Amino acid sequence: MKKILYLISFLFAVALVGCEKNDPITPPAPETPSKVETGVAENITATSATLKGMVNVDITDYKDLEFGVLYSTKAEDLDDFTAPSKKGLALIGNEFKVEVTELKAETKYYYRAYVMLNTLQILLGDVKEFTTLEKSGSDEPETPEEPETPEEPEVPEENVTFVAKPFSVALNKRVTFSSGNLQYHPANDEWRFAPSQLDYIGNDNANISDTYNGWIDLFGWGTGDNPTNVSTDYNDYQTFVDWGSNQIGSYAPNTWRTLTYDEWYYLRYERPNYDELIGVAQVNGVNGLILLPDGWTCPSGVTFKSGFHEDYGIEYYADYQTFSALEWAKLEASGAVFFPAAGFRYCGGDVDYVGSDGYYWSSTPIGSVNAYSLFFYSSSVDMYNLSRCFGLSVRLVQD
Repeated sequence: MKKILYLISFLFAVALVGCEKNDPITPPAPETPSKVETGVAENITATSATLKGMVNVDITDYKDLEFGVLYSTKAEDLDDFTAPSKKGLALIGNEFKVEVTELKAETKYYYRAYVMLNTLQILLGDVKEFTTLEKSGSDEPETPEEPETPEEPEVPEENVTFVAKPFSVALNKRVTFSSGNLQYHPANDEWRFAPSQLDYIGNDNANISDTYNGWIDLFGWGTGDNPTNVSTDYNDYQTFVDWGSNQIGSYAPNTWRTLTYDEWYYLRYERPNYDELIGVAQVNGVNGLILLPDGWTCPSGVTFKSGFHEDYGIEYYADYQTFSALEWAKLEASGAVFFPAAGFRYCGGDVDYVGSDGYYWSSTPIGSVNAYSLFFYSSSVDMYNLSRCFGLSVRLVQD
């Protein structure tokens, strides 16, 4: 980022114009919203913080767009890009977030959002500040405790597996979900559902190619006929081809399909008792979102808390609710559906937010560039529009 210093120059021109005593006074022009805004700092610890920004430009007007946050213990460092920076990878609506780490405890930091347009024009948001928390724990070395005898791992009951049960997605319309996220093997040209609801590929999705000899499960929008498409040209995503149009494992083509925006929305916000049938959880060490079927009854020996944690961050999943393998086997047998927080693949590039955020495509486009998706993290779930070239998870349904 230091190289950007040489791209910045400022030109100030002030023109003073006199007027006659009886000239009418011209009212000031309304303020134009800033093209980049600095958001509030959240999830502040002794060594890290989540910083946010807003980009108020039409991204389709620019070939190259970079956004992120500058931060430093010195406010003056933020004026010329000599400060450390953290690049954002995705816009959710017009907002982005970055997590800065390896900070000093009990230290005041200054930060501001930035946007770089077409690698030349640089826009800066206002400067804000936060102070890291006190370092917890004692500096004295702890006396190691005697190792405990490891407990025997829990083993799920025999013959307990995923049981598909109905979910309302509209008035008088119900579906069942597939037994796992959709996966594709490029070298073998083979589709399947993940071996279990907890499985996802993660960072290996960055290996995506026509000849990759492994499984992928993050796909550009509507790429049922071209699952390894990583083009950043929005014109290459104009037609939606449902992934369910393929043979998936032993299922015949067109057995499965993708939910629409309206169906996801009804499932999330409008079906009876919707707020009691959803919650984030960590299941056998995997973070994600649980949806429960219509008329669900909690199995004995399990306690389910609906809703979301009040704070953001992967570290809070475990504090909210966790389920062992045995408890999950009971929930799965009762019809619970689990969406792992598999992250996303950036347009043509890196994989990020694996294990903390989940993004699942709908079949509904918005405009000529974006499409709707279900997005969740530990404290929220909602419908968002994202660029179609993003690689997101796919969970299919059957009418």
